[in-house]
Amino acid sequence: MTLLRRLTDRAARAARVALIASCALGAVIAHAQDHCGPLENPYGPFDYRDYKDLRGRERAGTPISLVEDTHFLEACEAMIRCAAGVPGGEFDYTLRVFPNHHRALLAMARLADRYKAAVAPNARYTPACYFERAIRWRPDDIVARMLYVIYLKDHNAPEAARKQFDAIRQLAPTNPYTVYNLGMVALDLGDVDFAVEAARRSYGAGMVHPELKQRLVALKRWGDADEQAVQALQAGEAASAPSGAASAAPAASAPAAPASAPVKP
Repeated sequence: MTLLRRLTDRAARAARVALIASCALGAVIAHAQDHCGPLENPYGPFDYRDYKDLRGRERAGTPISLVEDTHFLEACEAMIRCAAGVPGGEFDYTLRVFPNHHRALLAMARLADRYKAAVAPNARYTPACYFERAIRWRPDDIVARMLYVIYLKDHNAPEAARKQFDAIRQLAPTNPYTVYNLGMVALDLGDVDFAVEAARRSYGAGMVHPELKQRLVALKRWGDADEQAVQALQAGEAASAPSGAASAAPAASAPAAPASAPVKP
């Protein structure tokens, strides 16, 4: 066999291997998408963030009212009694209409943990799949990603948790409440430097809940320099605030949830 023939055969074999590898990778991706299901739904899907704060007349007749007032009642969310079905089916229905419904995501994860099951009874997918669907639906939903970080951390998937945490950092949240909770999550993941930065920013913007600072003090990572940085940020905020607006504190001053559940959706 000539050298040219051998090289040609090697190139052909390499091309076949590359084609097989490419097809295999495509099959893996397709399988993952099929496994977590399409987002298309007979009703919706809708972005939970557009509806979650509606109250009274604003809420009446909206998708959030139609779904929550029938399928995601508080008693059902608490896994006591559902009006139209069983918790797993009702949570699934809610998450197909609102893939990034924060409370339903938490409820589905709790239900699977209660039964120690990969897939909760009467659900379609694993909790991780529901989180993945939420992120596929709205990649910029910081709350959904943060809840997913906590879920992954609590279920011994630190690398995946870090990936989602890094994605949140790339989104560069500015809301003080979100920044505070991100600092709490950072401590859970062992990223103390980021937690200090988040604490400075959130307290400088008006956060009053003390737990993040207390945890940093316990680690001997909070001192006079940090308090001075907070005061400087607060002074800057006060100087830039419109006249008469200084008393309008941001929602960030509301008490934050514990580190195990950093966000109150």
